[in-house]
Amino acid sequence: MSSAAAESTLQPPAATADGLEHNRLVDRLLERLGDHLNPILVKETRQALKSKQFVITFGLLLILAWSWSLLGVAMAGTDVYYSAQGPGMFMGYFIVLAFPLLVIVPFGAFRSLTGEREDNTYELMSITGLNPRQVVSGKLGISALQMAVYLSAISPCLAFTYMLRGIDFVTIMMILVYLVLGSLGLSLLGLLAGTLVSQKHWQVIMSVGVIIGLLFAFWVGCRLCGGMVIEQQVDFFDTEFWVVNAVLLTAYLSYFALLFFASAAQLTFSSDNRTTRLRIVMVVQHFLLTAWFAWGIFAHGLESELLLAYITMAGLHWYAMGACMSSEATELSPRIKRNLPQSFLGRVFLTWFNPGPGTGYILSIAGLISAMVMGLLILPLLDMSNGLYLSPARSSNYGMLCAYSFIGLFYLMIFLGLGNILLRLARRVSQVGVVLAVLIQILLLLVGCGVPVVIQLMSPTLREMDYSLLQVTNPFWTLAHMADRWSAPLETVPLLLILGTTALVLLIVNLVGVAREVRHVRIASPRRVSEEDAVMAAEKVPAEPEKTSPWDD
Repeated sequence: MSSAAAESTLQPPAATADGLEHNRLVDRLLERLGDHLNPILVKETRQALKSKQFVITFGLLLILAWSWSLLGVAMAGTDVYYSAQGPGMFMGYFIVLAFPLLVIVPFGAFRSLTGEREDNTYELMSITGLNPRQVVSGKLGISALQMAVYLSAISPCLAFTYMLRGIDFVTIMMILVYLVLGSLGLSLLGLLAGTLVSQKHWQVIMSVGVIIGLLFAFWVGCRLCGGMVIEQQVDFFDTEFWVVNAVLLTAYLSYFALLFFASAAQLTFSSDNRTTRLRIVMVVQHFLLTAWFAWGIFAHGLESELLLAYITMAGLHWYAMGACMSSEATELSPRIKRNLPQSFLGRVFLTWFNPGPGTGYILSIAGLISAMVMGLLILPLLDMSNGLYLSPARSSNYGMLCAYSFIGLFYLMIFLGLGNILLRLARRVSQVGVVLAVLIQILLLLVGCGVPVVIQLMSPTLREMDYSLLQVTNPFWTLAHMADRWSAPLETVPLLLILGTTALVLLIVNLVGVAREVRHVRIASPRRVSEEDAVMAAEKVPAEPEKTSPWDD
């Protein structure tokens, strides 16, 4: 054989050479993509896919799905050819899939952060170039990757249930969307819970609470899936079903963003501004609630129940946000002061977005007042624009709404004001966190609700009464009594006087701390900091090419 023939024999075919070149191109693209991916995601992916927890969970998922396939078909017998067996089979596969997605994956996200603190590796990670949002997104990305692996393993079984009849494709997809969104939300809650505590004994208590909460979420998910699949309680042709889903999706996305930024804020250094971005999201949530309320008016007409629901939801939102904001530090670091608003309008409108329990207290009150103005003024304005007057029945409902709104506002001012005072005293002894602030609000509610209820139940005279002024410290019973009557009860005037006076006194007491926080002004940046910021800004801008010869453009 000649040398030319040998060379032609050793050369690969053209198709093989093209395939090798294609593989090299894919490898180069994947390498470039890996360089741009979040380093936390890459690290956590390598660790998670090699861990025993993932191997055991994935193996059990396959074994249980295979076992249920055989058991379900065996139990159906010959009926599998004639009757609709899809709903029952799908319910079994859902339970197999929902446990890792609603329990294992979120708890793994919780443990990923607590493990960093236990092993003292988070300090090494924090001194790198990664910001806290990249850390949270990387931890959340590995949860999403594990969900994708579990879904890909169980998807043939779900397609099998569709072939067994009795369940349609839309129902399967909707349930999977709910399951994925729920798993992502619970994973983010797990990350937030992992950032709230650092001591080991508190981490153990938090772990127990997280497990109980995840098991409860798994039970709720199974009940909802059973209602959609077995009992078929959902009508996809009903317009209200899709409206409710749009409302829930809006709330989910807004609170997802709030929890994401809250998790990142807990991971950043103490001198950084942890608050402003969170308060912006809170205000956006308030506007979204108001927008849906306005849509409800145009779609279904102005109803007293709609106004009552709007004011109640706004009050609950701002009370929860105010309880969290009360845990913030009263003093601002020089880093935060360098970015404070300095114009007159900026100080008037943007000061309440600065960190501090006093500004958070005023922001919560202002948020509920704005909802009250929106809800209470729209009824007479619409009637006046139509040339109508309030009828006696409508006037009675309007009076109840006004009393209900003001009493709810007074309760918010009282409980948040008392919480701020107690936290101000607690700061003299130790540091105050979100957990302590929320616990104080829970204790205040328990005392305010439990003590009068016990007294009324122990008294033979008061036990027969539907409501008494003894329950003035119980916001739930009082507001429910107001809403149930749909008219101003006899206790309205005493309630307004007692609660209004108490709220005004607590507001005046808290104004001392508010005034101290409002007096913060912007300070100039040190020369060294200005020079470093200028260098960092110059590094982000590509340098212009220098002209080295007369022929260069």
